[in-house]
Amino acid sequence: MNIMENSPFLASIMKQSALCGELKYDLSCELYRMSTFSTFPVNMPVSERSLARAGFYYTGVQDKVKCFSCGLILDNWQPGDNAMEKHKQLYPSCSFVQNMLSINNLGLSSRSAFSPMVANSLSPSLHSITLSPSLEQVGYFSGSFSSFPQDPITTRAVDDLSFLRPKLHNPSMSTEDARVRTFNSWPLAFLSPTDLAKAGLYYLGTADKVACFSCGGQLSNWEPKDNAMSEHRRHFPNCSFVKNLTRDQPSFNVSNVSMQTHEARVKTFINWPTRIPVQPEQLADAGFYYVGRNDDVKCFCCDGGLRCWESGDDPWVEHAKWFPRCEYLLRVKGEEFVSQIQARFPHLLEQLLSTSDTPVDENIDPPIIRFEPGESHSEDAIMMNTPVVKAALEMGFSRRLIKQTVQSKILATGENYKTVNDLVSDLLTAEDEKREEEKEREFEEVASDDLSLIRKNRMALFQRLTCVLPILGSLLSAEVITELEHDVIKQKTQTPLQARELIDTVLVKGNEAASIFRNCLRDCDPVLYKDLFVEKNIKYVPTEDVSGLPMEEQLRRLQEERTCKVCMDKEVSIVFIPCGHLVVCKECAPSLRKCPICRGTIKGTVRTFLS
Repeated sequence: MNIMENSPFLASIMKQSALCGELKYDLSCELYRMSTFSTFPVNMPVSERSLARAGFYYTGVQDKVKCFSCGLILDNWQPGDNAMEKHKQLYPSCSFVQNMLSINNLGLSSRSAFSPMVANSLSPSLHSITLSPSLEQVGYFSGSFSSFPQDPITTRAVDDLSFLRPKLHNPSMSTEDARVRTFNSWPLAFLSPTDLAKAGLYYLGTADKVACFSCGGQLSNWEPKDNAMSEHRRHFPNCSFVKNLTRDQPSFNVSNVSMQTHEARVKTFINWPTRIPVQPEQLADAGFYYVGRNDDVKCFCCDGGLRCWESGDDPWVEHAKWFPRCEYLLRVKGEEFVSQIQARFPHLLEQLLSTSDTPVDENIDPPIIRFEPGESHSEDAIMMNTPVVKAALEMGFSRRLIKQTVQSKILATGENYKTVNDLVSDLLTAEDEKREEEKEREFEEVASDDLSLIRKNRMALFQRLTCVLPILGSLLSAEVITELEHDVIKQKTQTPLQARELIDTVLVKGNEAASIFRNCLRDCDPVLYKDLFVEKNIKYVPTEDVSGLPMEEQLRRLQEERTCKVCMDKEVSIVFIPCGHLVVCKECAPSLRKCPICRGTIKGTVRTFLS
């Protein structure tokens, strides 16, 4: 039977994509199989996710599915049915089923469409599976009832079972040297036997299976981005070897000693907002602890801060992206992992530095970091090639918004949208949220034309403003600034430094300060007043090009003789991500959600450590 000819639904899907030739026969891809279930009948007793995982794709006819490998067709699903169990019992010689069984009791099918980065967000485990009996039962085959015994093997990724395996303890492998010697025929070049042995693992001699000498936990199906110790700790946190290593004091300097253990960091997430799509365990594993505000986290080692987490974010990737020199990161994930991430996002620090002193165009939204889930081009095409998505595109919704919404749906539930109504509902919600953000920004930017003009021409004012003291005095008289703030600016030895501090202070103080600035400037510098507020034509003339200087020197110049614009006391030390402005100290930064200079959303912070 030609399934393509008998299923207009599948045939239409194959023809709709520009990548049709590339994707046409990719039914071995789990994500592709899942995408065929977009019109699967609702309220079925089995989920499309379990069907796709069991090797089936939807034929488009009633509830009939077919195995991509052996061609087995199943339908008439009933409550309690287990797709994989039925597959194994009815066609045990299927190569897909055989492959699943050959993985023993560990490891997910190598046909899984999800990369480690995405899969980690979907489930607590990739390499290990439950040994407990399945909760689902077998049932019907092509309309005929058949009852089969239950098999304890499933493909679900589940909890750590190391505490159940004391009999598997192998004292002969208790030394690292003994474990290293087992890797003589190790097949993987990208994962070092030394790293595996240090993580308490020894080679079992089959495929890429390794086991822990202490808890007996087994791991397999390694991928290039995996880290031996991280996987061991993630899948078997109750392992005594892992726990003892976690208790050890790190041999590198840390910013927050009290947060250096995984257990201590996890405890900080007791009030972690449930709406945040990134799990505390993932964040703690990557070295982050919760600071108790919104979704702000910091690394115990490098003190790097991140916030505004979204679906698909991988804490390790973001750690390596923004804080590549963190010693904890390098120790756990290795230099190769960090280098790979940095290669994907080159010159981030240079971009921040170049952004921080670039004139701000009030008509351009501040840059917003998009933490992409890391799906490949072909997977994106599959995800966006369902009838439901195409219907939303035809309604006029932006492709970018649809893609973000669909990604969030898949990462949160493991399934794509099945109805246009569900997708449209979420798209409308996303549009409402976007409009609210735009209204908030519009209010902040347009509430005062004076403030908006000052912000837009900030860099040019640094160069041209000379009558600093009269304006400073007026701000003090109006009690817009304190005597301390007045004195800090006045004590600057050079007029350009005074001008810089004054302008940034006006931007922080807001509309009243901007109004006083305008009135004073009209009296003390009529020419500049006319250019700025009447002609609205003031030009910034680039001076010395510092882009060729070392990054440390660029930061040093930014930091030189500059005080925090919030407390006007301590030195600035926090660079905002992604706008790159360096205007506040580490004590004042946590209370800010938007940069006081450009009003861009603060996605993270980088602390500068300069002598």
